[in-house]
Amino acid sequence: MKHLAISIFTLFSTLLLPSLLFNSPLAATAEPITTNRVSIVVRTPTTADALQLQFNQPVRWEQVLGQLQAAGLDARWGQLTKPSEQASLEIQRTLVITDLQVLGQRWARQGKHGLLRSSVELIAQLKTLPLVARQPVNLDIDQVRLQARLNPLLSGAYQLHLPPRSNVVWTQGLVHLAGKRPFVGGGFAYDYGRRLTLLPGAEKQQIWVIQPDGQVMSSPVDPFAPVFVGVAPGATLYVGFASLPAQFANLNQRIMTLFANREI
Repeated sequence: MKHLAISIFTLFSTLLLPSLLFNSPLAATAEPITTNRVSIVVRTPTTADALQLQFNQPVRWEQVLGQLQAAGLDARWGQLTKPSEQASLEIQRTLVITDLQVLGQRWARQGKHGLLRSSVELIAQLKTLPLVARQPVNLDIDQVRLQARLNPLLSGAYQLHLPPRSNVVWTQGLVHLAGKRPFVGGGFAYDYGRRLTLLPGAEKQQIWVIQPDGQVMSSPVDPFAPVFVGVAPGATLYVGFASLPAQFANLNQRIMTLFANREI
């Protein structure tokens, strides 16, 4: 089992002192005024206007979940994002696409047209992927209360989308007809994986599961020794390259990071 997570960065804002203060005798001794205000815009499919939570100082995630619970909002399938990190994520997308283009050109020169087609297909998937800077938070308030590591300190501006429970999963990567598939209750990664039609160069013995909370795990696809890795509603199933040149060894992981930041 492998876990990928996206770290939370701290954003500090500085308030400018009014110009009048600088003209007063106190200006020489006045200290800078700073703020760590937190704002969270909460959107739900059932309300026309977004709810905005405001805090005057950094706040624990547990407190946010508690306010949502008190307001009667179901956060179990939510997605917390931080717009200030969006630009960095777009840079990552551009770099991954560039590497896939370089690989495609190499395979074209080598006459490996099947691999070229696979790289082109994957580029198309990434170009149309709606990205947000997902924050790796647990949405179960009981677990957050019990485990300090699940209760981060938030600072800055966030958006929280609270959709209903999804009824689909996504299949991405080196698969024919990538996109939505119906969610099958009680289904395992193995069940989905063995039904996929794969593109040239795909890893046939392993599939990656990117759960809705951003957790990533692998599952073998072996009819003789199945491993039962659960798949949550809204998860992404990724089939990567079976083999890559040494300089692109981490390309599958970088691609999965992008899919883990899909906007729900």
